[in-house]
Amino acid sequence: MIVVDDEAWIRERLVHTIDWGKLGIGFLHEATCGEEALALAAEVQPDLILTDIRMPRMDGLELIERLKEQRLAAKVVIISGFSDFEYAKKALSLGASDYILKPVEDDDLLDVVARCLEQIETDRRKEALLKKADDQVNKRLPLLKEMLFSKLIMGHKPDEPKLHEALNDFGLKNKGLRHACLVLQVPEPEAFPPENKPDANFTQFVLRNLLQDFLPNVCENEIVFTYADEVVCIVSSFEEEDDELARACLTMFEDIRKIVHKIVGRTVIIGLGGAVGDLLDIPISYRQAKQMLLHGYLDTGRSKEVKSAVGPHKSGGYRLYDTEALINHIRVGNKVAALASLDQIVRENRGIRPIDLKFIYIDIVNSLVRTAVEGNGAAKDFSQFSLHFFELLQQSQSPDEIHGLLGDTITKIIDFLEHSQSKKRRKVIEKALEYMELHYPEELNLNAVAERFYLNASYFSKIFKEELGVSYTKYLMEFRVNKAAELMSDPTLKIYEISRRVGYEDVQYFTKMFKSIKGVTPGQYREKIR
Repeated sequence: MIVVDDEAWIRERLVHTIDWGKLGIGFLHEATCGEEALALAAEVQPDLILTDIRMPRMDGLELIERLKEQRLAAKVVIISGFSDFEYAKKALSLGASDYILKPVEDDDLLDVVARCLEQIETDRRKEALLKKADDQVNKRLPLLKEMLFSKLIMGHKPDEPKLHEALNDFGLKNKGLRHACLVLQVPEPEAFPPENKPDANFTQFVLRNLLQDFLPNVCENEIVFTYADEVVCIVSSFEEEDDELARACLTMFEDIRKIVHKIVGRTVIIGLGGAVGDLLDIPISYRQAKQMLLHGYLDTGRSKEVKSAVGPHKSGGYRLYDTEALINHIRVGNKVAALASLDQIVRENRGIRPIDLKFIYIDIVNSLVRTAVEGNGAAKDFSQFSLHFFELLQQSQSPDEIHGLLGDTITKIIDFLEHSQSKKRRKVIEKALEYMELHYPEELNLNAVAERFYLNASYFSKIFKEELGVSYTKYLMEFRVNKAAELMSDPTLKIYEISRRVGYEDVQYFTKMFKSIKGVTPGQYREKIR
């Protein structure tokens, strides 16, 4: 509370002779005029201000007005003389909570202040309930929006008035816009070993967040949701030309595809439906997008795909080949499986024109090169190789020539990966050891450390032993025991305290581990080093 009066003796009496503590007021401040009180209120954010009316520089009425202007929500109680009663009434009209006449009786003042404090508590409870209700609604809105559009793309159309009401609730625009459905999938790779299988939920999470970052640049609405194993995005734009809308979508997708590959090492594929003039018709665009995914869509950079994306799908172009398995075989260094996967692609597509096969192989090699150089600082090493490869590709005329060329290329990339992968593994293990040294007193099981570095536990265990020649469990046990041995030199520490400090709550188990490493019990070891 702030007490405001230009007469010092009145302030002294109000502040020091009344037991404000019994009302729960713990902090009291004084001001000599409205101007001083206003500055103080901005600083301390009081719940209550007790003020005289007549004061120099800024009186009580102006103080109330200025508090409202600055959105300072303190309750104000006016202390006025009988002759100032008209001022007191004006103060109430300005928003003062109450008034009390001079001379002030302690009990009367305490009653007035107590009523104000009760109102403050009531207002806070109401505000908290309203905020809780708003929070619950705000939390549910994204889910409700997803449910609406999940049903909509499947053809469950609500009444038009209900849809438009829902769009208003979600803050979405419809009138005058063209809407296109973008469907993104990350094909489930068959070739990933169990220990390296990527988390599909995490990949979808990355995709959704990237779309939400990119959408404001190309879109009037933000509609992104997960449906089954795909991420669906509805792009809404004032672009009158559908080609322009498609081009913007595909440019955005190309950027997203690169980032997703860098973050999770997986390839995203896309289907883009034609534009419609009303969100009620978005199921049409969704079906076209799904059709494109089924028939295949690969190179987002070429204009012929942009045109086919916004019109009826033409099956004359090449379809999407399953290069994901091939790329993953390369990533894990399995030459035999990679070359077999390549043979299968060529065998299944013998009738395709060499020029189309070249385009497919360019996309494959681009992916492989990104995989090879990612995070290894080896882009420069690969630049000459890429240039040489594409020159050879241009000279190749038959599918058999291109097949042989890519087989040689895959072998070279796997050799490069094997060399660079060992460096990367050493770096991971070094970081893991640093982390273990900092956190060894904590729960530090294998799964927790592996997750810390985004690795599968069995794979982490394997490379840990390969790099250090000892299992993770044994290394941690020896590390903790050695730390415990260092602490034994401090005579003020009990054995059970040392046990806990190095991460063992069970003293008997700690004693057993210590003896297995040092050959003696902790107590015997302490006797030896004294």
